[in-house]
Amino acid sequence: MDIAPVLSQMGILVFIMAVGFICTKIGVTGPEFTRSASSVVINVLLVFTIFDSVTSAEMELSLGDVGVDLLAFFVMVFICSLLGWLAARLLRMESGHRGIAAFSIAFTNTVFVGFPIIESVYGAEGILIGTLSNVPFNLLVYTLGVVMLNGSAGGMSVKNALSAPLIATVVAVAWFLTGWELPDVVVRCFDIIGGGTVPMSMLVVGASLGSISVKQALSDWRVYAVSFVRLIVTPLLTWAVLKPFIHDEMLLGVTVILAACPTAMVATALTIRAGKDEAYASQCVFVSTVFSAVTMPLMIWLLL
Repeated sequence: MDIAPVLSQMGILVFIMAVGFICTKIGVTGPEFTRSASSVVINVLLVFTIFDSVTSAEMELSLGDVGVDLLAFFVMVFICSLLGWLAARLLRMESGHRGIAAFSIAFTNTVFVGFPIIESVYGAEGILIGTLSNVPFNLLVYTLGVVMLNGSAGGMSVKNALSAPLIATVVAVAWFLTGWELPDVVVRCFDIIGGGTVPMSMLVVGASLGSISVKQALSDWRVYAVSFVRLIVTPLLTWAVLKPFIHDEMLLGVTVILAACPTAMVATALTIRAGKDEAYASQCVFVSTVFSAVTMPLMIWLLL
């Protein structure tokens, strides 16, 4: 695969992320912006991006294809979760950090980092496939992910998994399978609103990182080890496991890109809710996000 477009896209994303980082450091944005903007991205902009992928994609997708895609994404999350469980124990972390490390490896930042990269590499067709990852992500992050953080099933809720992106994914795929076309003006509305997902996503990531102490984030060697597993080991293992069984290059590519993403930003919020060390979760998010600017193009170049 030609790596030049990926490097160019990563450069753009890093630039936007840097703008968000600087805005927080100089006081233009703060925690209130991060919370409200994240909600807008997930509940509004991403929903329209999902709908836009359905109306813009020029490909055929059967119910069987949907089943294969979902299975691939469930396998990816299982691989990441298993690696998270193993790494947290092999690194001999204290009990309070073990669950956070496992979660940080298991669940990736698909919305804010993965989707923009997928769109740059595969276009609307890639986004259409990628949105199906919302199903295993939302179902598992609020069930298996909560168990990882709490150390028990307390606080686990399937109800919380019923997010706007998950509902939009189900509706969009069902509509796509019917083959019905929407009026051009509606399609244009989806495209215009969905176009704000990428820049707003990266601004949120940058603003979120700007609220973290860089010195503290870079002080724990185990955070680097967690990031290494998250950014390097998981995409390599995901590719090795799925390559013999998946012959659709786009599906394999989308799955590997999602596996190569940094730690999901929701890690911090769920860690706070679990009453655990939110600073450690933020460190994992920060370090993995920063290094992903280098590792994601590397993984795409090596594996795809």
